[in-house]
Amino acid sequence: MATAGLAAALAVVILQPAINVWLRADYSTGVAETRQIRLQDGSIAFLGADSAIEVAYDASRRRIRLLSGQAYFEVEKDSARPFHVETGSVDTVDLGTAFDVRLRPDGVSVAVNQGSVAVTSPVASQALATPLVAGDWVRVEWGGAVRRGTDAPELAGGWRSGTLAVKDEAITDVLDEIGRHYRGKIIIAGGGLGERRVTGVYDLKKPVEAVHAVAQALGVHVRQVSPWLIVVSGS
Repeated sequence: MATAGLAAALAVVILQPAINVWLRADYSTGVAETRQIRLQDGSIAFLGADSAIEVAYDASRRRIRLLSGQAYFEVEKDSARPFHVETGSVDTVDLGTAFDVRLRPDGVSVAVNQGSVAVTSPVASQALATPLVAGDWVRVEWGGAVRRGTDAPELAGGWRSGTLAVKDEAITDVLDEIGRHYRGKIIIAGGGLGERRVTGVYDLKKPVEAVHAVAQALGVHVRQVSPWLIVVSGS
């Protein structure tokens, strides 16, 4: 009975916010599902697991709203109609490129595989003045903090092959990504644990094993409370 109650409670936590997103979405994916979509202009959108986008094209602009999760775009050039990806207050404008956008718990990240993009946000306009080119990435937090860096261009959108490669990422972000491939909830217990950083390559097709691999790299513990709940803790 207790297990049934836990399952019901988790269903409410997981599904309630998702319902509002899916009602707005033109395209979406479920947990552990990815999808390739050819848009009406010939551009291609690759949706990550548990992700959703809203598409709004008109005569002057091509606009995509990332409502949930992550998406990688290969954009057809059209100088008369800029290609925008909006995620909260962050707007990514394609300048002829292939790039990845991810909605994180605390903000948005953009990484460029080919070409260049301009990223704008009213909370961090000065830090975003320079466009991103191949290999560049930026992370914009809702509070206005901005981090920029450079990695191998092929890491942008690398998740499309079912493999998550991370470099000096907070465990919170890594488990959030893995969690979109796990049919349940992953919880981090312990103050400060979520900010510890990890580097590694993880198999998204085997999310439980991926969680254990992350924990092993950090010397922390994993407890699978039920088929729908994993707890990661320092002890």
